[in-house]
Amino acid sequence: MSEQDWRDRYERPRQIAQVELSNLALSAAHRYGLDLRLVCALCEVESGWNPWAVRHEPNYKWLYGKLEDGYLGTVDTELAMQRTSWGLLQIMGAVARERGFRGWLTELCDPAVNLEWGCKHLRWMIDHNNAYGLPDYRIKPEDLAAAWNGGKARFVDGKYTNQSYVDRVVKAMEEYQ
Repeated sequence: MSEQDWRDRYERPRQIAQVELSNLALSAAHRYGLDLRLVCALCEVESGWNPWAVRHEPNYKWLYGKLEDGYLGTVDTELAMQRTSWGLLQIMGAVARERGFRGWLTELCDPAVNLEWGCKHLRWMIDHNNAYGLPDYRIKPEDLAAAWNGGKARFVDGKYTNQSYVDRVVKAMEEYQ
């Protein structure tokens, strides 16, 4: 296969898919008044823009809702799915439930669904963790990145407890300038 054939077969569809994902991110970020660079950086760091990325976190303990058989499967299935992070933004199933998502948690692998619920949660984080009533532009993206990864921004000796994660998000944001 020639280099041009390879590009036509593999690179072009990936470029088209990336443009479509970027447009979905732009739409969701705009709808929730978010910095598109932060949303894109989180997608980059969390999943590498892979909408099918999933990660089960068996020790995740902040589950949501009354769990009973019959709603969307068994309690065991719901527990496992709430302890799993899904899609582009790797939103936790329990977080999506807490924000109001009522469908099958596997739907969070749909890029449009994932960006909608992920951006909704990011907006919630801004609104509910802004104790000083600062305008959005005064809230540091570093704090949001730390909170996205760790529940809230925590510090030890003047650094985020997840400083390497925050640094990766900041670097990715710079690439989306």
